[in-house]
Amino acid sequence: MNIQDVRQIDSRHDMIRFFDGYSFERKEELDERQSKKPLVKSYLLETRDCNQSADLMDLPAFFSRHGVEITPIDTGLYRADQDNEPIGFIEAIRPRIVVLYSVMGVQSIDKFVHGLVLSTPEIDHVWLSGSTFNVLWKIVAKLCQPHRYVRIVFTHDSVYDIDGSPVPPQESEDHTVPEDEEALEEESTNDDLQPVRERRAARFQLVDRIRVVNEKLGLLQQTYSPLYAISQLRFPSPAGKGGHDFYDTGKVTNRSESFRDHRNHVLFVTRIYEEMLGRTEKQMWYGVQTSVAMPGEFRRLVGAPLVAEFKEHLSAPVFDYWVESTFQRQRNRFRLWGHPIRLGPTKVHVYGLDRHLWQPLFLELTAKGCVAIVPKGTCGNTVHRLVTNIQRYLDPGATFFLGDEPYAQMVEKSSREVSYVDTE
Repeated sequence: MNIQDVRQIDSRHDMIRFFDGYSFERKEELDERQSKKPLVKSYLLETRDCNQSADLMDLPAFFSRHGVEITPIDTGLYRADQDNEPIGFIEAIRPRIVVLYSVMGVQSIDKFVHGLVLSTPEIDHVWLSGSTFNVLWKIVAKLCQPHRYVRIVFTHDSVYDIDGSPVPPQESEDHTVPEDEEALEEESTNDDLQPVRERRAARFQLVDRIRVVNEKLGLLQQTYSPLYAISQLRFPSPAGKGGHDFYDTGKVTNRSESFRDHRNHVLFVTRIYEEMLGRTEKQMWYGVQTSVAMPGEFRRLVGAPLVAEFKEHLSAPVFDYWVESTFQRQRNRFRLWGHPIRLGPTKVHVYGLDRHLWQPLFLELTAKGCVAIVPKGTCGNTVHRLVTNIQRYLDPGATFFLGDEPYAQMVEKSSREVSYVDTE
């Protein structure tokens, strides 16, 4: 980012104008297939406990603890710097969610955001599961003209099963957030260096007119379950060609010529997600009063269960490695901690903690699925992270229930309460 240009921005209006001009230039380069600079990217992050007061987190103090200096430039808007170099702008768009706008190179900013999330329990990604994306896709089909093109990426990677056996223990569980196309193009040039692994790994993209996808996708998903594991969805831009790519970790890449339109889409999806959080917590805390007796400091948990039913049952080796890699590694994909108690060959109970805010939870894991009791006071983000990672790494065709309500139905209800509004 140009330091002088960024330092001169002192209002939300100026920031939008700056990114608008930058986005227009990048779109012209994309159209000519000669992009010279990184695209505008937004990262949605949940930053506060649902039990805190209505006041926003003290963002300057929080980010300062992690080596990021943020300077207020408008109400709820900050410039972010690290080592006197600009990172981008942080905007508190909802009481629990902030967004980081940046034009840093994709690998650098992905690494920064992922490291920030791993370094503190106070912050987490906004998690958009395959089930959530299926609902968002239906919104795209309604909002956009049927002749427009949509881009959907499906990602399912059976990381717990290679050649029918678990992954070697020394293999790292750490991973970065899903790469942008900028990184994927670079990765594709290094195919000769990739190790040979035999496991089910589906990652491919579908680009077609909305009317065609609307006719075919449901049938294709019934035929091939990894197509339920949507990890990326493009909202076509009403302002022109291109659109806005939403990723399952809350990352959004602007491939349109308008940052204003990009920000409006970010606000739209964020309002849906906030509605999801509220409905999730209400259902999990009050929907069914299930009390679970627990030893030690946890004593009793009260809450409705999240139930995941696997379409394809896990083999014993895969089940064992899933449990081992999740609860014996500090940095695991599910961001959980706990002590598994073996009750059978493919059944364990876990009295655990969510590493986001260190809230307790109770898990029963089997080869057929899992049950999570998320007690009152635990952040709803825990639920959406579980659903996202189960679909991506274990069973893309799994079905989920919050108490007695289907998870997909809860997402669909959340989307009904939000309408797309063009705002600055």
